[in-house]
Order: sequence, then structure tokens, then C-alpha cells
Amino acid sequence: MMNWLMARLNRFSEAYEAIDLRLNVTEKLMDVAHGEADIGVRCGKGDWPGVDKTWLMDEEAVLVCSPRLVPPEKIGCAEWLCQQKLIHDDTPHPGANFPDWESVLNALGAPVAKESGLHINSTSAVILAALSGRGVAIVRHALVNALIETGQLIQLHPLHRWPLSLVVLSRHAAEHGDASGSANLPRLVYRRRAGGKHRDVEKLFCKARVTD
Repeated sequence: MMNWLMARLNRFSEAYEAIDLRLNVTEKLMDVAHGEADIGVRCGKGDWPGVDKTWLMDEEAVLVCSPRLVPPEKIGCAEWLCQQKLIHDDTPHPGANFPDWESVLNALGAPVAKESGLHINSTSAVILAALSGRGVAIVRHALVNALIETGQLIQLHPLHRWPLSLVVLSRHAAEHGDASGSANLPRLVYRRRAGGKHRDVEKLFCKARVTD
């Protein structure tokens, strides 16, 4: 996500040199509705009160592990999966409908997991644990796409989908005045990438803080 965002932030800064951006990369859920940040990017359907929402891109959760862990013939095997150590991402995902291991195993028709799980409260640490061969993780595809493409991680059960969305939030202009609401935020052109899952969005950015 950060690689995707930084290129667009650079183009935004070139277009709006007078705007000073502060990027707050945190797993804490910032309260955009009450001014803790001017703009936020959240994973979910967009049903948060007190904010304006703009769809950013489609996203999905995927199952990944180290190629050292899984034999090629077991990539789509539910029985093999339930015997592995399952890495649980305990980072809060309010409103995201992020799948847990119980729902994933049920969807795959897998037996109850036999190994004890590994609980981690940091998504980046979850990815590192999967890379090091500690077990199988559920993560957002955008965060591990490059690792999958380079073969550092293997996507398991690639035919199954757990859809998510990324949404840009800003405070209601009517509730907080034109200066702080979304009405006067700079907007760059939205254009849909041909054949892609998301718009190549320069999005909405405000004069102060941006949260991820």
C-alpha cells in the first residue's frame, strides 16, 4: 500500500506545492469524524458515520505462506492447511469484514485446525512471520502482491475470494465548515485503469494530515 501511495503523494505535492502534508502511518484507527485527521484510508465498505466516503480500490484478503512451507501439490489442499500453524492478525479491522481463520476454514470445507495458532497484533509482523516460514497468514492482497509475484510468498487457494474495499474518508463539509470539510479539498482526476481492479486515483488530500 505504501509503495502505491507514495508515487501518488509525490504527484500531488508537485501539483499543490503550497500544501504541507503530514502522513501518519499507524494501525490505530484515527477519528476522522472529530478532526483527529483530515483524510483517512480505511479498509471496509464505507459505512462509518460522520464522514464523507470515496471508493478508492477493490481489495481482497488472501492466504499466504513461505514457499519453503508448502509442497506445490498442497497449495489448494484444505486438509494440509488445517494442519499448519495459523497466524492470526489481531490488528483491529473495524467495519472491514476482514475474514478470520474460522470463517476461512469453513468456506474451504477444511477440518478444525490441529496446530496452535500464532497471534500477532501488527499486520507488518504477520507478513514477516509468513515470510520466515512461521505459518500461514490471512493478509490484504495489496500488501503482499509484490512478494507473491517474486515468489517470496505463495498464495494458497487462489480460486477462493474474500473481497474487501479501500475507502478514503473526509469530514462532512456541512458539519465542520467549508475550510475543513471535503468540499474545498483539492481533487485530481479520477481515471479507471484498463482491465484493472482500481482507479488510478490521485484522491482527496487535505492541507494537514493523512492517515493510513
